[in-house]
Amino acid sequence: MSDPFGQLRQVVTPLHAVGDTVDWRAAATELSVEAFPGDYRRFVSAYGAGSIEDSLYVSIPRPGESTAPLTVGRLPDDTLRAESMGGWRDRGAASRYELEDMVVWGQTNGADALCWATADRDPDRWPVAVWARQQGGWSVYDCGFAEFILRLLRADFATCPISVASLWGKGTARFLNLREEERLRDEGLDPWTGEPDPFAGMEFD
Repeated sequence: MSDPFGQLRQVVTPLHAVGDTVDWRAAATELSVEAFPGDYRRFVSAYGAGSIEDSLYVSIPRPGESTAPLTVGRLPDDTLRAESMGGWRDRGAASRYELEDMVVWGQTNGADALCWATADRDPDRWPVAVWARQQGGWSVYDCGFAEFILRLLRADFATCPISVASLWGKGTARFLNLREEERLRDEGLDPWTGEPDPFAGMEFD
């Protein structure tokens, strides 16, 4: 696919201020990778950490802040040991990929993990690996970050690769930067509409 990030920019509209700055060299060192995919770095610069239609959440590297919201990281040790994480929809892929090589770049509101399989030294060759909570485990897609999101919006896989169908075939979508979402919520506004949030300041048990 020719310039998938350029195509993605045509269909994903940012709301409010966008873009984040990352110390890419420090992030690569912290996560023990050579670098990060070019399309993903362009996405972070243009959009940053946040969500696509409050359904798919994109994280960014935050060197030294591994516990911050929406932070890229490795699968935790307890997750690697969990029996539920050992399932593969494609049995052949189970012999080609190691969970220790996964770097998590996002998640969905269906509790799916969106990763790169990072065994290749060239980050632009990393495929996207998805652990779909409701679909029987791991699948690996031979495409990069931007192409994966674009194909999701176009319904251009054999089946929806994630457990929630709200973005499947949607065509276009909105993106909300996490920093802006927090700012607007602090102001008592619904960040997706800009209207007063009737639940602002309320606490729930």
